[in-house]
Amino acid sequence: MKLWTAWTATCFICIGSILFIPSLSSAGDNPDRTSLVQQTGKPAASSQLAEAAKPVPDLRSESTLTATIDKWRNSLAREEGFHNWQAAAWNSYPLGPGTHGWVVILTDHGEDVGYMIVQAVENGSFRLTEYGTGKHPLFSLTTLYRSLVQQELIPTTISYSDFIATETIAKDRLYMDALTAVWKIKLNDQTYYVDAKSGEVLPLKEDPTPKLQSDDTHLMTTDLQVASTVMHPAFDPYERMPWIVGSPLPVAGLTTLQSALDTDKNLTYVTELYGGQVTLPLAVLGYQSWQEGSSYLVLDHEGPRYIQLPAALEMGHIY
Repeated sequence: MKLWTAWTATCFICIGSILFIPSLSSAGDNPDRTSLVQQTGKPAASSQLAEAAKPVPDLRSESTLTATIDKWRNSLAREEGFHNWQAAAWNSYPLGPGTHGWVVILTDHGEDVGYMIVQAVENGSFRLTEYGTGKHPLFSLTTLYRSLVQQELIPTTISYSDFIATETIAKDRLYMDALTAVWKIKLNDQTYYVDAKSGEVLPLKEDPTPKLQSDDTHLMTTDLQVASTVMHPAFDPYERMPWIVGSPLPVAGLTTLQSALDTDKNLTYVTELYGGQVTLPLAVLGYQSWQEGSSYLVLDHEGPRYIQLPAALEMGHIY
């Protein structure tokens, strides 16, 4: 992985053909909101000539990313379950290192209402890798704070606002691929890994590796058209646990997924994470298929998660 560091909100680094853009926010955001913007110090005098020789970044890329996020938000806001996205403000935070992506947290009247994972691809476009709704978005600082307090890793005397502001607790967002998303926390000379959705402390000793190689074939176009959505009620996947003794269903794509859901509305998606250290069963809520061809598997994981169907099927099985 290539290490990268975001510049201030007015500049960014261009590496190859991928542009790295600092944290952005929608026009409606409260300017007083805390935003975790990665910053660097001033370059050393010996490196100033090299910095000056670098090509000037194309500032249109920042506006393109902002416009893309707004279009996706507006398209999704027309769908069932996303209505509070229309007036939602958003902030983006870099994922890294080396992922060329951002998590976008949407808020409405001060409450989290969803998220998007946006990644840059080498053709200059952006991929909508994942999105979800609910009060517990991916990489929620609120969830992280509560988890660290409950695990007694930080004292209850530290307020939420102090937790966000402090620089003595390093909080890095690592998004390797769908379902391999963790917080890397450095605290008191110790490193902890926390699941970015549930807040569970994971049995990891080093950064996780992605289960999938980067693949641009699942590129989501900027203009989302009408979606076909099937949603079923959530259920407890531990009630039956078919993955213990059963065999996975032969689901290879959208058509076979539709057939499986027609037969049984209570399907369970199971994936093995972190070298088999964690088995994650999630209730399948349904799917969302866009007219331009992109399909997402909808899973119940502290709220609905919409994960690209091809990637989900490569990383797990449906029972």
